[in-house]
Amino acid sequence: MGMTEKMETEVPRLDEFEREEIAAEPQEDELVQEEATEEEMPAEEEAPEEEQPPEKPAKPIKGPRFWAWLLAVPMMLFGLMMLVPSIWNTMLGLPALGGLIGEAGRNYESALDAYELLYNTDQSVQGFGLPGLTSGKFFYERRYVIWNKIHGPLAIVQNQPMEQIFPEGTRIPRGLRKLAVQSGELTDLLEGFYRQMNALGTPPEDQTMAEQVREALEALEAARALDGEAEGRALYYETIALQITASDPEQKENARARLEALRKNPAAAPWMYEELVLYYALQDGDNEAILRICDARLKRNRQDIMAMQYKVKALFLSGEEKKAMSAADTYGKRSGAETGMQLTKAELYYRQGKYDQALALCDEMLDAVDPGAVYMSEAELAPLQAAMEAARVKAVVLLLQGRPAEARDLLDDTMDVAGAYLRYMNVDFGSYIYTLLAAYIESGDEEGAAALEAQLVESNYEIPKAIADLREGKTTMEKIFTEGWGGFAA
Repeated sequence: MGMTEKMETEVPRLDEFEREEIAAEPQEDELVQEEATEEEMPAEEEAPEEEQPPEKPAKPIKGPRFWAWLLAVPMMLFGLMMLVPSIWNTMLGLPALGGLIGEAGRNYESALDAYELLYNTDQSVQGFGLPGLTSGKFFYERRYVIWNKIHGPLAIVQNQPMEQIFPEGTRIPRGLRKLAVQSGELTDLLEGFYRQMNALGTPPEDQTMAEQVREALEALEAARALDGEAEGRALYYETIALQITASDPEQKENARARLEALRKNPAAAPWMYEELVLYYALQDGDNEAILRICDARLKRNRQDIMAMQYKVKALFLSGEEKKAMSAADTYGKRSGAETGMQLTKAELYYRQGKYDQALALCDEMLDAVDPGAVYMSEAELAPLQAAMEAARVKAVVLLLQGRPAEARDLLDDTMDVAGAYLRYMNVDFGSYIYTLLAAYIESGDEEGAAALEAQLVESNYEIPKAIADLREGKTTMEKIFTEGWGGFAA
């Protein structure tokens, strides 16, 4: 066999061997898989060199011991005690803040309402005797501040002296110190005046008003002569003399002279004369003067409802009927003024002969009252007070329509409901009772009229001249209630 044949025979053997060798070597994918498998297999655990003693079991977690709980109870109570004053002071602070905001906006009626809420809230826990849960004298301080701005110190001394709340020796709040000085001077002055009046003895029963006024003026001058501080209190003496003489026809000229002197004195304050300027303007039918006074009062107190009513009526009587109605609508949007403006509009309506519109406004207020209700606070009395005023205005409308018996019954029924609460309400009771008397006369109920008139005389009410004129046929219901300021208001 030649060389070539031998080589051809041996080559296949080598190829087969190589294939077997290649097949025996692991492929790349298999290597990767084997390496991954080896990594995933856990390593053999090495036996510890020596045995460790078993660990002790952990102790169970215990809660607070008895003494810890005992200590926590007073701490919790202390926290509550600290929290309660905080909450309570917040409850007191809210109406106090509302009152201060009302004062800042010259909305004094709203401010007084807020302070009244503060007082009632404060008083609700005073029976528990808890220390620190009180607003102190804050309510009284702010109330006197507002009263002084609205009415002045003389009205305060005559109605609710500061000594009732801040007796001698009590610390006076900073905001009241000037008022306290004025109140002290006025109190001394009035006490001296009353001593001189008492020295005159009991006046005779038949003493006339003019004689009473003369005696009072003499007593005032005697007190002035004995007052070592009279020179510095001259304006106070003139103010009281003006009050004494204002309603006496015989002193009319002297009173008006005093009034003008006070108004022209730069040291005089409005509280010394403003009420009497309005009084004389109403008597004279001086609508321009009334408008000036009302504007001044509304500038000081945006919620002076009486000033609003007088201004609206003065505009109407000046021939500005549209302006009057517009002013009534505008003022009626102010807090607390809605009822007063409704009553004023009702009066303007009946003066225009629009009886149905007047009656609708009155009935709205009358329907808001439950005749069988029991009232526990002055705030709850607001609808009843409004209803009493509405009954008077509605009675006037009925009288103007020739329905006097209905007017009489309405006023009688309303009095039965409201009579027990009269002392707590600020109503024009004089005009109410005189309207009732006119209704008795107009309906022909002379027995009822005589009984009512006797009660009025016994209670020191002065019967208006219009009542006598009505009996004698010298006047009519229309003249009484629609001419000039009308009725018995002025």
